[in-house]
Amino acid sequence: MRMSRGVAAGVPYAAVGTGPPVLVSSGLWPTTGVDSDAMVTGAIAPLKKVAAQRTLVVVNRRPGMPSGLGMRGIAAEYADAVRAEFGGRVDVLGCSTGGSIAQQLAVDHPDVIGRLILVSTACRLGAETKHNQALTGRLLRENRKRDAMAIAAMEFMPPGLGPLGRAAGWVSANHVVPDDAEAADLATTLEAEDAFDLAALSPPISAPTLIVGGDRDKFYPRTLFEETAALIPDSTLLMVPGKGHIGVTSSARAQTAVADFLLAG
Repeated sequence: MRMSRGVAAGVPYAAVGTGPPVLVSSGLWPTTGVDSDAMVTGAIAPLKKVAAQRTLVVVNRRPGMPSGLGMRGIAAEYADAVRAEFGGRVDVLGCSTGGSIAQQLAVDHPDVIGRLILVSTACRLGAETKHNQALTGRLLRENRKRDAMAIAAMEFMPPGLGPLGRAAGWVSANHVVPDDAEAADLATTLEAEDAFDLAALSPPISAPTLIVGGDRDKFYPRTLFEETAALIPDSTLLMVPGKGHIGVTSSARAQTAVADFLLAG
């Protein structure tokens, strides 16, 4: 499908399709903006079965975010974008890190959200991921980009392949995160997510919510998905057997559940 790009209230976005918009808060990407077709394609994967009926609007963090912006600040920028460009109210899908932003958005700006879908994300990071992410952010702040990307790449490798991931991250660091400004923006995002905890926020999310997780997600154990569902009064939890953090986004079962949830609304 044809893709268009733009900026809404300072937030970069890429849009595909036609029909009422669905705002897609993308997962963690090493660079700002939406220039990467691969990032946009991956972000809309859970919405494959509604692509013919909806405009899928992928947003990603803007360049030049101030240190300490926090999840609340990022969510406020997304809310401004919805009000300025997308009719003031949209359905929202947040995946992984983007799901943390989407949760903050739903708490602080309920007026801009119709229905909420959370994929491969939960009320907070799992303990090991939280530790490694904090370490990655700290290394980026210390201008140790290669060490930071080694830790980040290791996180995404299957069990037993951590050393290979470390090596790949170290070698490719300057290509993946090309300059110091990008590294600073990435660190700001990591720090915001590391501090995020839905259980500490109020009021509770009021939007009808679908939560989709894989039962092999190494970043979010099943107990965190269940806690997230308990924290959101009008929510439904779907756990997809045999799928990990990334695999669940392209699961036919997950895509069908997402389509049924959106089209029912």
